[in-house]
Amino acid sequence: MTPTFRSAGAWLAAGALTLALAAPALAQKSDPKWDAWLQKSQLGPYQKNENWDEVIANAKKEGEVVVYSSTGTMLKVAEDFGKFYPDIKVKAYDLGSEKTIEKVVREHQAGVYAADVVYSGGTEQMVFDLLPNHRIVNYVPSYLTDKIPAAHREPLLTHVIEAYGVFYNSETYPQPPIKTLWELTEPQWKGRFSMKSPAGSLTTLMMLASIVEHSDEMQKAYEQHYGKKLELSSGVENAGYEFLHRLIGNDIVISDNSSKIATAVGLRGQAKPPMAFSVIHYLTKNQSDNYANAVPYDLTPSALFSYPTYVAVAGQAPHSNAAKLFVAFLMGSKDLNGSSELKAPFRSGKSLELLQGMAAFYQVGTFSPRTDVPPPPYSEMWPKARKLTASPEFVRDNIAKISDFWMAETSR
Repeated sequence: MTPTFRSAGAWLAAGALTLALAAPALAQKSDPKWDAWLQKSQLGPYQKNENWDEVIANAKKEGEVVVYSSTGTMLKVAEDFGKFYPDIKVKAYDLGSEKTIEKVVREHQAGVYAADVVYSGGTEQMVFDLLPNHRIVNYVPSYLTDKIPAAHREPLLTHVIEAYGVFYNSETYPQPPIKTLWELTEPQWKGRFSMKSPAGSLTTLMMLASIVEHSDEMQKAYEQHYGKKLELSSGVENAGYEFLHRLIGNDIVISDNSSKIATAVGLRGQAKPPMAFSVIHYLTKNQSDNYANAVPYDLTPSALFSYPTYVAVAGQAPHSNAAKLFVAFLMGSKDLNGSSELKAPFRSGKSLELLQGMAAFYQVGTFSPRTDVPPPPYSEMWPKARKLTASPEFVRDNIAKISDFWMAETSR
């Protein structure tokens, strides 16, 4: 088995966008039009405790809300929103993480303000480009201020915390077949490990950044497992990059479809199933499709790589009240609390009334930043398991370098 790659043109396009957005945002001068829009919309420094009757009435007058999203799940949220607010049309676009950012940037550069809500996991782009350049504005519904930790309210509101994880087939392997990430670079896994291409996937790049930022822990895991010092390859600067170098060199299988990856690992009846990095919400396939995917939670240094997915009101949003209402809907109702009884199917009945826009996301691998939301089913290990996360500052300063490294290594 050999790696599958995008065309050079696709790589260059993705790299150009990454490099452009990785540049530090320019200092912003006072913008009277921006300030006037914030004041009119009661956003930013002008936000007050919402009178939701007024917000809803004004949102109905606006008549629609336009959402640019990195996930197809938003289409389900749009459908559920319509059950509560049939007078407000939702135009939700599933664009993927990178194309969501790109579309907002290009439209604003052209003076087009079509979006009302922007939803993406691209930390560097959302926090260090779109936010300071007035392409989005942070909005936290007032009733949630004391229910969400500050780190998930500022500088942007986190809608969900998600993660990539290492997957293995628990039917073939009743116990995890590896004890450290480094074993994936050994001959027995040659051509038998897969992951989604980071080209066009900012969340995959976030996972790679987590590995590189925690290079000290990667080195410690190697030396504890093998009982010898890690020797870096020529031109490789630390253990995080060395792991990626060796993983790619072990005939990694690169895909553009996470669902297919989870299927390839978890399908039952396999003698030698592969392992993979996969978004862990695909563990739900164990129930829906009788797959046997599992995460080796004790893996060193970690089997989980978490990242936030943000939601914000688009700068100069034409339907600002509908945008507020949609963001609040996404976060769940004010009546939701830790004692709430939530029963499947979550997108109907009392569960939907409480979860609202969270209902479509309420599954293992997708966790609300709210401290008062009961954990979804089959997620008992999540609070206990160790997770590696890339800091926004590290992502800002290193994401282009990591993307270039990946492109160079996979092009050999």
